Amino acid sequence: MKYKAVACFLVFFSLFSCKEKGLDTKLIASKYYQGVVKILVMDPELEKIEPGKGYMGRGSGFIVTEDGYLFTNKHVVEMCVKGFMDYNYLDGEKEMNMLGLYSEEILENKTLTKVNRTGHSIPIVQVYDGPGENDYKLYYAEVVSIGAGTYDGAMLKITSDADGNPVRKKFKTVPIGNSDNVAQGENLCVYGYPAQFTGSAGLMLKDLSTISLGIMSGYDYVFNKDYGYLKTDAEIHPGNSGGPVFSEENKVVGIATAKSITTGIGLVGGINGMYYISAIDSKAHTQLIENGLTLPKRSASINSTRGDRQLIKTTAQANALIEKRLAEEKAARIKAMEEYYKNAKVYYAIKKNGLYEKFATGTFGLTTLKTGTGLNRGKISICVDNGYKALKTKKFIVLVDKLNTSDYKYYKYKSLTVTLDSTSAKVYFDFNFYDLGTYRTNVYNEDGALISSARLKMNPNRG
Repeated sequence: MKYKAVACFLVFFSLFSCKEKGLDTKLIASKYYQGVVKILVMDPELEKIEPGKGYMGRGSGFIVTEDGYLFTNKHVVEMCVKGFMDYNYLDGEKEMNMLGLYSEEILENKTLTKVNRTGHSIPIVQVYDGPGENDYKLYYAEVVSIGAGTYDGAMLKITSDADGNPVRKKFKTVPIGNSDNVAQGENLCVYGYPAQFTGSAGLMLKDLSTISLGIMSGYDYVFNKDYGYLKTDAEIHPGNSGGPVFSEENKVVGIATAKSITTGIGLVGGINGMYYISAIDSKAHTQLIENGLTLPKRSASINSTRGDRQLIKTTAQANALIEKRLAEEKAARIKAMEEYYKNAKVYYAIKKNGLYEKFATGTFGLTTLKTGTGLNRGKISICVDNGYKALKTKKFIVLVDKLNTSDYKYYKYKSLTVTLDSTSAKVYFDFNFYDLGTYRTNVYNEDGALISSARLKMNPNRG
């Protein structure tokens, strides 16, 4: 009997120990929901103006140490480090608006028309401590380090609660696995906060966590040639970025990163890559190794930098660059167009029987006329003639100055804008030189390039 009992125990133990591992999503959801977080990216200055106005984006993340270190994607929090730009640009002739990562290259782009705002955002972490929709607390965090190469990883540290008080609680963590041990065909689950709602920060807070299932479909070394991505057919949507991906060991083996536009396959950054991202903080790094973080087998150039805010131009400085560039471009256009108009002429005429009769130009290019009923007391047609070449402008800016006989200087008399077909080579328009005196007419294109000038003297009608 004794030996039979021992034999039965060994058979039972053998069966138990050989039980296949399996993905237990119910266990994951019930045990680790407090460690899977939502990250809201906010503009602190706009938030001061109006609560919720500063909301700029979001992602997911997961807590990896009890004192509040957490992992997410670099692209979720990159604006906290490198800064952001809210700017306008031209798409053809249509002005568009964009909010994105601050970039000196964008500032040099010739389609850029205006920068509405530059700055650094801050990460706010939403941590659930219960299953209800309002069972959460908000915390401020700082970016400790981000990936400097193609690996899309970042490490954050929770620093205070929403009121700015220090945090002394211990956070719930998720278990860390080994992404190099995941096999093609293995079951995976993506856990995070995809953006079901769009709108204000208040609405974003109402999105609850979501689990999606799939398999490890294979590897990709195109988007990340150094370390590679795990591919999965599990659903990954905007807002999932930075969230944990669990393997059949019910441990986190990756970070949900992106969805392929072509195939819809999800891309997952292997958790082992965070070995290098976390190395900047020796205290956290030591804890994470003890918790299971493993050096990746393939790590040709996974680099990281500190999460300190990088120096960027202010809104005023950015717009000053744009204004300087636009002024230089305008000056170049004006110079080129004035060369183009070098043979253009402006002269005066009167319309008779449907035809324009040009007035003769006298000494020093001065046209002299007498006022009277025959000329409608000075109503004269002005002609702008560019020979056989199109005028290449949609409007004339016409400045008419009058000579002051006291100091013999010209002063502004009147101005007008004339619209026209830019393909025209010759254009007539009317102007009333009602008062006696000497006038100068300067005609400019829409950019301010001088097309040509003419002078006119209106004498009293003594006839």
